Amino acid sequence: MPVRIYTTNAGADLSDAEAALLADLVARHGRAVLLVPTFAELDLCRHDAAEAGVSLGIDYKTPSSWLRSLWELMGDGRSFVDNLQCQMLFSDMIDRRDDAALQPLSRSQGTVRMLARMARDVLPGVAGAGDERCRDAAAQPEPKSDAEARVFELLRAYAGGLDRRNMVEPCEAADIMAGALADNLPGCARAVCVRGVTSFTYSLLELLSAVANNGGEVVVLLAREQAAMREELATALDARGVLFEVAPLDEDAGASDAACGTAAQPAFIEVAGPHARAHVYADAIDDLVKACQGSEADGAATNADPARVLVVSARAPQLFGELASRLAARRIAAETTEFTAFSQSIAGRQLTALAGLIERMKAADEGIASKTEWWPAPELTDWIYSPLSGADAASALTFDKNMRLSRSKTTAGVKSLLQSIQGQVRGARKAASDENWFKNVPCVVSDVFQALWRDKPVTALKAMLAVAEALPDRSLGSLDGQARRQAEVALLRHVIDILMNDARALDVSQAATVPVLDGVRTKVDKRSTAYDYETYEVDRAPRAQVRFTSLADASVLRPGCYDAVLFADVDLDSYPLSHEEGPLTTLTASLGREGVTLEPAALLRARFGRAIQASRGPVTLARVTHDRQARECYPAAVWTELRAHAEAVGAAQLACVGEGDIAGDFDPAAGKGLKCERVACEAPQHLSEAAVPYLVLRRRDGEGEDVPLVPRLTSASQIESYSTCPLCWFVSYRVKPQSIDAGFGNMEKGNFVHDVLEHLHARLPQEGMERVTPENLPRAQELLREVFDETLVEHASKRGNEGPLVPLSPVEERQVAEILPQLEGVLAYESEALAPFVPRYLEFAFNELKVEYAGWPLGGRIDRVDVDAENRAVVIDYKHRTGVEEYKLADPTVRDEESGEAAIDDPRWLPPHTQTLIYAQAMRRALDLDTRAALYFSTKGGKPALRGAASAELLEEERGDGRIPGLKKGFPGEGGSMDFDALLDRVEAGIAERLRELEAGNVAAVDPTSAQAAHARCSYNHQGTFVRRDV
Repeated sequence: MPVRIYTTNAGADLSDAEAALLADLVARHGRAVLLVPTFAELDLCRHDAAEAGVSLGIDYKTPSSWLRSLWELMGDGRSFVDNLQCQMLFSDMIDRRDDAALQPLSRSQGTVRMLARMARDVLPGVAGAGDERCRDAAAQPEPKSDAEARVFELLRAYAGGLDRRNMVEPCEAADIMAGALADNLPGCARAVCVRGVTSFTYSLLELLSAVANNGGEVVVLLAREQAAMREELATALDARGVLFEVAPLDEDAGASDAACGTAAQPAFIEVAGPHARAHVYADAIDDLVKACQGSEADGAATNADPARVLVVSARAPQLFGELASRLAARRIAAETTEFTAFSQSIAGRQLTALAGLIERMKAADEGIASKTEWWPAPELTDWIYSPLSGADAASALTFDKNMRLSRSKTTAGVKSLLQSIQGQVRGARKAASDENWFKNVPCVVSDVFQALWRDKPVTALKAMLAVAEALPDRSLGSLDGQARRQAEVALLRHVIDILMNDARALDVSQAATVPVLDGVRTKVDKRSTAYDYETYEVDRAPRAQVRFTSLADASVLRPGCYDAVLFADVDLDSYPLSHEEGPLTTLTASLGREGVTLEPAALLRARFGRAIQASRGPVTLARVTHDRQARECYPAAVWTELRAHAEAVGAAQLACVGEGDIAGDFDPAAGKGLKCERVACEAPQHLSEAAVPYLVLRRRDGEGEDVPLVPRLTSASQIESYSTCPLCWFVSYRVKPQSIDAGFGNMEKGNFVHDVLEHLHARLPQEGMERVTPENLPRAQELLREVFDETLVEHASKRGNEGPLVPLSPVEERQVAEILPQLEGVLAYESEALAPFVPRYLEFAFNELKVEYAGWPLGGRIDRVDVDAENRAVVIDYKHRTGVEEYKLADPTVRDEESGEAAIDDPRWLPPHTQTLIYAQAMRRALDLDTRAALYFSTKGGKPALRGAASAELLEEERGDGRIPGLKKGFPGEGGSMDFDALLDRVEAGIAERLRELEAGNVAAVDPTSAQAAHARCSYNHQGTFVRRDV
């Protein structure tokens, strides 16, 4: 019999004409099957058919349940494989193969999911179905590429695995059933009516064609919005040799429009940005409630039943979480249903993160990967923070600090640290009072990690389950803690059952099963109660009840079952129009197993149309026009169509809301009852008079409010920083922003070089060498190599706050190795420089000497001071950088030949670099040394050099004369009058002036127009970062 394709105007309800059609099928065939896409629509049709008196003799099925019933009646006894079992089998198959047996496919969960989808749709086309699989192997398709050949191989191996397990894919069962129906059509399949199905799979088309071609009767009911797929469906039936006829169903064409009521012309709301989104949506719901109740502007409660409002969103559970507290403050209750996946649960996220971390740690231990792949293990900190670890935030903070301060942590050290934390928490819980909520909560920080390390996921999950069952609800949230805890417990029990029973039944390893558990879901019903925002008392009689749901669920509701409907986030991201593309689509087309699917735009029209009909009152569509980066968010196609239609009939109602109401946007009660004031936020360069004594040059001498203030020790590097830019000094030395991780950068390399050179020069006298000379250079370089290795070992045991150099990867190890030849060049340079001088003071500290500089106590340390037999001294500061030319200093009294100006004419003149000059002056006072030079020693690159300020007697006159190689200008300079001693005094006087400004609280940014700004590399930051911008 030909397939009859009818166009119907009915919505979610079964129309009289459709009921009459079903009654006619039952009358002529004795029974009929009604296929609908979802169980929700199935229940509606069953109810409507019963009310029409035609329910007797009708089997209500979805396409998948119809196939299952046919298989139970006519199949070979094999059981269906579900999606999770399919992924488990493919995951195990891939896990058992080496990389060569998978190429060119990758070993990933993406590959597992792709193969599972291919098996669901095209397995018979690749491996055959039933007896055909063994009988007609030559008819199997030939692959067109290496990747397709590997896919075919895996699919055929999977089909063989199903046969061994006495299981069958539904698509294969459908092919077998199509053949069986063609041979013998049972009475239960002689009349089939398909209603509202928007996706006809290849399997469904084959079954319907088999019914029609063997004397059965097939009726397809398409809604007006599905007219776009009518031609494709007719073409697909024609290709199978099925006759068909297309006609409208005899019914009232205006019935569907009448069901819409006033909802046919929705209002539109555009929110300028995401910060106002929750506030505007809550106000929109409140306005819909007021419109339904006809209440006053203040929303006072009435004696009528609470209004019922439907909120439709592509992410309904997330929107419920964002709006529940705001609606509760408006005396509106809310509810939603959430299907929480294991991958979204705390247990699932932690299990995945820990498994990935352990995999990287094992690879590093085996030398396959570097230690940088897992250190500093933030996943473990997140795990300890997690409620399911049974630990607390303080333990997580301690662990995180311990890990980040040391790059030398090993896997054994990490395990020991976790065990220590677990023992400490358990001990504290044991000693806690019985009133403590966490008294009986076990701590499993180490147990879970050790179980996963030993590849025992069930043990780890059971430990998490024990914690989840013992936790108080509020530990997972003050508002929804109970629902979240129950969801965690349900999911943990489910996945444990899968690993212990299902995996064993399928003969699949637990290790292969764990990665595919992310799709396991549990249903959670969430409800929020209304309250009075002034008294915070629960309101047992809310003004309205709001239901958050998805568009698909809203489209199967009865017309007029809600008082109002709000469609939230009607944008292109929520409702895309893209068609599925990829390997599955390509393979389906090449095997000729395509189905017929309603295009996305038509599907959206159909669903929005039915969801709008669910309202018997006002309907509002809302969207956000820009994201957090101010990029435009495009509206969904249905928004554009509905708005264009409303404008065409002159009924467009558009409201545009900005983000100006800051209090309302962030307060759940929209600012009601709040006292809002604008406060002045001082810029960081403005210190109050009360703060100045404590923040700049003085500090409290002990604890308490009344302790006296004493001067701080100020190092030369701090003084130089303040002289360059006071604001940057304040941020660096008072605010003190610091990296949380032990680093591997220039600072750590510089610290390492400092330590190597210090240890080397300390060892030279023990080897009978006062200093490095051309004669003992080979022996000194041998000693350097020994000291280099020893210092590297020493740094591995240092804490992160000491700035150690600890390489974790081959790349970092090569960077460390490159330092040694550079230091060998430093020794070669040093052997010919400052011949009469001998390193006397190494890493010399001023903290305990009570030396004053510029009127304030001086702290810090200088890298090295060389002294000769005449008590002359040279102060040296190591700089592990490629060049020190910028540290050269000329006599400021030398005048320019053209302009006649000199740097000394500026009363505030200071050299850009004063660190060694400050310590040179301090050495004169502390040790009565005759300092003759303040130098910076470049230790990086192939050209080490000494540069800075030096007395003229130390300048190089000819190559190899034992003075300072390459330094040609000193003090006094040619045509100048400032000797080195005068330079030190002039610098101290200038710094004393700066410190008086600091004492007064001046921490303003450097003036970009001043000469000082030429040396301040930070000035480009100040305008955007430190200047207040009012809106």
